[in-house]
Amino acid sequence: MAIAERLAIDGGTPVRATPLLPGWPGGLLIGAEEKAAVLEVIESQSLFRHYGPRSLHRAVALERAFAEAMGAKHALAVTSGTGALITSLAAAGIGPGDEVAVPTYTWIATVSAVVILGAVPLFVDIDESLNMDPAALEATLTPHTRAVIPVHMRGAGADLQPMLEVARKRGLAVIEDAAQAVGGSYRGRRLGTFGQFGAYSLQYHKTITTGEGGIVVTDDARLYERAVRFHDQGSVRMEELDETSAGSSPLIIGINFRMAELTAAVGLAQLKKMDWIIGEMRRHQRRIAAEIRTISGITLRKLRDPDGETAATLIFFAPTPEQAERFARALIAENIPASVPWWSGQHVYNHFDQIIERRVLSTQKCSWECPRYQGSATLRKGQFPRTDSILKRAVHLDIHPLYTDRDVDDIIAGIRKVARVVL
Repeated sequence: MAIAERLAIDGGTPVRATPLLPGWPGGLLIGAEEKAAVLEVIESQSLFRHYGPRSLHRAVALERAFAEAMGAKHALAVTSGTGALITSLAAAGIGPGDEVAVPTYTWIATVSAVVILGAVPLFVDIDESLNMDPAALEATLTPHTRAVIPVHMRGAGADLQPMLEVARKRGLAVIEDAAQAVGGSYRGRRLGTFGQFGAYSLQYHKTITTGEGGIVVTDDARLYERAVRFHDQGSVRMEELDETSAGSSPLIIGINFRMAELTAAVGLAQLKKMDWIIGEMRRHQRRIAAEIRTISGITLRKLRDPDGETAATLIFFAPTPEQAERFARALIAENIPASVPWWSGQHVYNHFDQIIERRVLSTQKCSWECPRYQGSATLRKGQFPRTDSILKRAVHLDIHPLYTDRDVDDIIAGIRKVARVVL
């Protein structure tokens, strides 16, 4: 092997002298707009969404702007993506003993939201899109299943149409987890707007960010009222419901997931940048994908709607797990950050022992031991070999909107260099 072609991991010269920007699309675009928005709220002395001496109602403004951006009738700002999932599930009537279908590959919040309500996670295999396999969904459902959470992983939409058909046939609620795909679409319509609810995250690693925060959307006025009440202690403050039948139903037991005005102010500034962020990530990612599509041995991730992904990531498969691991570690040495999803802690049934071992703080292990639940829902490591194989062979790269053309050139050069040696 020529010295110039020796991989950096083997002592050669890296393609880049310094690492690429980390995968924080909105985070690294925080600037003057967000600063001005926050200062305006601080100067109002009104940090609470419901009242203050000079309230600016930024949470309400964010809800209206986000609903319009997504093409939804109603949006509700909450404290996190996890809070958005819990609120959506609770408003949909999910509770102790109910099974909720979730994919084997997701962030733990998808599963925790189910368990915290006393419901039971029912795991469904993924396919080469890294999202839930619609065929596996129908085969996994039981008489106890009440809802399904399609997760749009790593910026790309799940194959929703067949899942929606299964849900309609079985009478299941659909709560889309669009935390990692804010602003993405499926068949020309924004992700998160197909089910009874869509749940979004504004955490720092997401398309746009408030540091921490979440949004719930729905087109159903009755479900919206239930979500509003649940997220605000029941609730006694109903300003959000001025376009619905506010006050027509009794108070319920709820929780506090209200978004603060400072968070909402940042969200409004970031929302204006969302489409530009996605456009730039798509431009970079598609150029890289086009260049490496011809490399023998590399198979790009299957996309159900290539035009709709946010392009926050580029994911491809190596022929074997060993080659995928070597490929990712070699790219890291070339100063091109990469990973294998198997490493990431998002392979729930294999990495999250707290779910497998049912570690809850109460003595009775609801969800699974609730008297109402008659299923088994046993979980053990290694019971989803197809998911194992997919995630062990996948190589993941983050894409940032602020990449330069030179950055993209380096990524392409690095992938080609590593492929010549590893594949």
